[in-house]
Amino acid sequence: MLRILALTLVYLAAAKVPFPSGLPFQAYLFWPAAAVAHTAFFILGADAAWGLALGSLALNLGGWLPWPHALAMVLIQTLEPFLAWRAMLRLGVPRPDLRQIRDLLRWLGVATAAAAVFSAGLGAVVVGLAHRDGGFKNPLATSGSWLLGDLTALVCLGPALLLLLGPRPSSLEGGNPPRLAHPILEGATLGALCLLLLFGARINPGLSPDIGLALEFALVLPALWIALRFGPRGTSVGMALLSLAVLALLWTRGQNLPEEAFRFSQLHLLVLALAALVTSAATDETRVARLALEARELQGQRMEAVSTLAGGLVHGFNNQLTVLLGNLDRLRLHASEVPEAAPVLDRMEEATHAMEQTVRQLKALSQQAPLQAFSLPLSQALAPFLAEAAALPDRIRFEVQLKEDPLVGLDPELLRQALGLLLANSVEALPSGGRIRLSAEREDPWLRLFLEDDGPGMTPEVLHRACDPFFTTRTTGRNRGLGLSLTFSLARQMGGWLVLDTPPGGGTRAELGLPLGRPAEPSPLPTLPGLQTRRVLLADDEAGIRELTREVLQELGFEVFEASDGREALEAFEGDPRGWDLAILDLIMPRLHGSEVATRIQALRPDLPILLISGYSADARPDLLQGPHRRFLAKPFRIRDLVAALESMALLPSKDGDRHGR
Repeated sequence: MLRILALTLVYLAAAKVPFPSGLPFQAYLFWPAAAVAHTAFFILGADAAWGLALGSLALNLGGWLPWPHALAMVLIQTLEPFLAWRAMLRLGVPRPDLRQIRDLLRWLGVATAAAAVFSAGLGAVVVGLAHRDGGFKNPLATSGSWLLGDLTALVCLGPALLLLLGPRPSSLEGGNPPRLAHPILEGATLGALCLLLLFGARINPGLSPDIGLALEFALVLPALWIALRFGPRGTSVGMALLSLAVLALLWTRGQNLPEEAFRFSQLHLLVLALAALVTSAATDETRVARLALEARELQGQRMEAVSTLAGGLVHGFNNQLTVLLGNLDRLRLHASEVPEAAPVLDRMEEATHAMEQTVRQLKALSQQAPLQAFSLPLSQALAPFLAEAAALPDRIRFEVQLKEDPLVGLDPELLRQALGLLLANSVEALPSGGRIRLSAEREDPWLRLFLEDDGPGMTPEVLHRACDPFFTTRTTGRNRGLGLSLTFSLARQMGGWLVLDTPPGGGTRAELGLPLGRPAEPSPLPTLPGLQTRRVLLADDEAGIRELTREVLQELGFEVFEASDGREALEAFEGDPRGWDLAILDLIMPRLHGSEVATRIQALRPDLPILLISGYSADARPDLLQGPHRRFLAKPFRIRDLVAALESMALLPSKDGDRHGR
């Protein structure tokens, strides 16, 4: 109630600003009550309607309008700002942010339309009917004068009221201008310059009209300096003070000035304030964008450092996990006759698998993908994801529309992760339930997968930043701003793309572009060299992996030469290029990487089978896996995975794998 009464008194006082005598009473510079009315709803909400109605009733029942016309004016003067406020709410702007040009122009556009219809339109008609002989002989001129007066008040005083009476914007949103070295001195100097120009143009009778006009136009310079130096907050206050000073001067000189002087001052002040506000908003947007770019670059550097650290951890953990899993397999083989050992080994294996899950998360953070891309049918690649989608809650209706089953060339694990993240995003957008649809379109040499939901969709601003790391519009969720950025990274690792869109009907559509695969060309595999001993060149900088792999290979009938780095492996190979039947190379090794060793081997022995192993594959070259003699085995691997890789290269009869848990 106190707020309503306070608004009533403020509105009545602003509406009672005296106009210069000697002029028709509808000729004024601006009407402060219009600024109070249009800003009151943004500050007080719907309660402002009661305060404005009471203030308008006290104003219009003061004797200058008959009571039927006075009640009509109360309705008009209350509906105008109320409907403008409701229109801003429909536009998604509950409170205009005057640091953004878009919000500023939306507010002024809506207010202009409301003032044209109500105050300048219906209001002029009502007052004209009540005062047919009181200076309202030209309704069109009166209507235009009222419209300009309302807009001038709104532009000159409205922003200051919003920024001073509303909540102060936080520095994180870019609302504070740069810190000034001497703000009091700069403000005093600027104010003195404005008053000098203003008084010189208006009061000094010795100046010619042309010089006075030039001085008044020179106010553009300090106004723009305010906009560039003090930001939107300082600009709004500066324009309010400047407009009040002009109003005071016009009041003191009103009897000696023609009506055209008021019209010129009105338009001049309106354009000046609008230019200053737009300039300050544009300057602030540019500053905020620069700060955001700097923050993004800093975040990118941090993410790069985290990615490098996570990549190193992934490589080290996978090496140790390979040793743990391999030795667990060997323990199971040799301890099969000890019943007490089985539950102990089971618990050890469960703990090892939990470590594997942690390493997979680190791998996603480090953006390192296992090099396991191959051609397979789309239905087979989607099978793991569709199994996850089958467990969605009942409120979600999941549909799959796949017209054909082409070959895709990718790592199915990456596809499962990417679609899983997109699905989680769609489910979070449907808290009350809805529909999610998966479809595909083939456009050689690409396959376009679409995951669509009928949720609320995304605004253009959110859509523009959706794939930025750590950007989120939700306060809860398991990914907290990383889901779409990880999906974007996974799409690039698969050689494709990710495009997000909000269709006109609403909802969100994610387009995932994937490369089509090629059918495998049949080619002869290397023949198994009978029962003679086969020599293997094993190179890995991790001693535990070398020992484990050597023991397994020796049990399978291979003769193994171990090398602890790439240089040692290359020297051993070049000593007898024709004396080797298989090379097992770790991709990341001291002195010389496995990819470089494989390139040298390929140049001398293109027929030699090569098995590349690695905890991550950032440095792997896809051309090294071309052909039937190349395989990749991601760490951590089990003994059965190693046996399977040897069988796939026809280096091991399948019956030998039975001893190792196949």
